[in-house]
Parts: sequence; structure tokens; C-alpha cells
Amino acid sequence: MRCIFVLLILPLFGCADPRLTAGISIGAGGVSVTPSVSGRLGGVGVSISP
Repeated sequence: MRCIFVLLILPLFGCADPRLTAGISIGAGGVSVTPSVSGRLGGVGVSISP
């Protein structure tokens, strides 16, 4: 898990305006959390989410 976190965070050092967000949904099946990492790399918006 630590390795995955490092691999997701490492590219952010080259990004402008990096963001780490969590989309939280509550429904009949329970609580769901969807993490997302986004930023701008070379003027292009980039977003990574599972």
C-alpha cells in the first residue's frame, strides 16, 4: 500500500496545482470512498482515480 501511495504522489512534484480529493457516497449498500489525484502537467489537466 505504501508503494502505491508513493507512486501516486511522486508525479505531483512536477505538477502545478496538485489536489488530492475523496468522493464520498452514502447509499443503501453503505459508504463508498473514491480517492482522486489531479493537477496540471505541462498545461494539461491530469486526473488519476481507481
